[in-house]
Amino acid sequence: MKEINRSIKAVQIITASCLLFLIGVIGHVEKAQAQSPRYGGILRWNVSEPYSLGYPATMTGQTDGQTSSVCLETLFRFGLKGEIVPLLATGYKADAIAKTITISLRKGVKFHDGSDFNAEVCKWNLDEFKKGKRPELKKVTSIDIIDDYTVRLNLSTFDNTIINSIANASDAGRMISKKAFEANGKEWCEQNPVGTGPFQFVERKKDVSIKWKRFDGYWDGKPYLDGIYNVRIQDPTVSMMAFKSGDVDILIPRSARDAKALENEGKYTTVIRPMGQVPALAGYANDPNSPFAKLKVRQALAYAIDTNRLAKAFGYGYWKVHNQWAVPGTWGYNHDIKGYPYNPEKAKQLLAEAGYPNGFKTTLHFYNFGQEYVDEMTAIQGFLKAVGIDGTLNGLQRPGFAEMASLGKGWEGVLRLQGYSSPDPLVKYAGIAGRQEFVGIYLSSEFVSLFNRATMAPDFETKQRLVHQLMKQSVDDCMAAHLYVKMAPIIKTKKLHDDLFGEVLYSYLSPKAWLEE
Repeated sequence: MKEINRSIKAVQIITASCLLFLIGVIGHVEKAQAQSPRYGGILRWNVSEPYSLGYPATMTGQTDGQTSSVCLETLFRFGLKGEIVPLLATGYKADAIAKTITISLRKGVKFHDGSDFNAEVCKWNLDEFKKGKRPELKKVTSIDIIDDYTVRLNLSTFDNTIINSIANASDAGRMISKKAFEANGKEWCEQNPVGTGPFQFVERKKDVSIKWKRFDGYWDGKPYLDGIYNVRIQDPTVSMMAFKSGDVDILIPRSARDAKALENEGKYTTVIRPMGQVPALAGYANDPNSPFAKLKVRQALAYAIDTNRLAKAFGYGYWKVHNQWAVPGTWGYNHDIKGYPYNPEKAKQLLAEAGYPNGFKTTLHFYNFGQEYVDEMTAIQGFLKAVGIDGTLNGLQRPGFAEMASLGKGWEGVLRLQGYSSPDPLVKYAGIAGRQEFVGIYLSSEFVSLFNRATMAPDFETKQRLVHQLMKQSVDDCMAAHLYVKMAPIIKTKKLHDDLFGEVLYSYLSPKAWLEE
């Protein structure tokens, strides 16, 4: 009897072990299945209100192009290592001696309206962009169609930054449907993008939302997501609540403080973008009667600001102090530059030597994107006042800031320069050197000469050497008081996979992105 009981007990143990093993296997299989790409789902993220959603020549800043990039693709884009990767193009050949860039285009690509992408449409898009006010293609004198899928850009002088500009560093290479433009006109296209991308435009409700649906005829295969829903939530507290409740899947927090709070919860995926805003303060120097036309006053402005203290107070570990527009860790960064470290006594001395022993009054203009910007500029206002520069804050909304930044309209004091860092600092300086962006900033002939030589460099070694000289010249001229690189984290739901958003330059969303159920 004891032997029978022992046998029964052994069978029970074996059975229980098998059940536990099977449960484990089933759970593992279910987990593996949950991690496999699946079709379906709507991706939601909060975006700023774009101005031009579908006509690249009138797009402004990073907002328009980034928002419409799911629909309007560029000829090239940046990869995970900052390298140029073909997108609607398949490759290019640059000839510095002939001053040409020849681009091979992808075959078999359709726009959402069924029209073909080819050399004729590519040339038309680039010509349209050239008609606008933006500087990226100003050195392109003409565009030739070599065959149905090859175009050649002819340049007044060779410019090695143009490939960056027709990648997603700019909107110059963003392709829209020529057929849609000819049927509906520029104003219609601005609000109704028709592209080749993985998602097709559905509707836009101003200041509320933008909806996109999956484009099943996408050249790189059917996307997994059913669509994308861009929501416009202006209040940062409300946007945080929407994210935490699951109504938003991707959040670009308005402040580093909010990002850190979400990261500390440990419930979400945090991505630190490989680029960030590089704000700087520049005084209007076009008027010889302006204090900022004097080098010593510009230097005093730079010495007056404790950037380390500001970065610590507002950056929560995300911001990096720097002293030039090339950022640490990139090939253009000049390690020999000292810059203007915080020294209020030196700032006062320079103001006195410049003829302002009692200081002067001015206006501090900035893009008021939220309370963080107001708080940051209020702190800067305090640092400047301590050395004698008494500035009145003037927070601008986007249209007013764009006019001042692009045209110099109304800029009579100090302007907080906006913009993102770039793997190639020449891209950052292109508009300034061509007097098409931040008009009013101090611009020396030595700087312009170095910039032109660097853009015409036929090889990387020559270009890097000239860029390092350019960084030094900009600091010697004290064109602007550099603050920090504002590395802005992106917070995502853990249900989102393979999206690459924030991992590649300029926040490109991968067509292979998918959501768990």
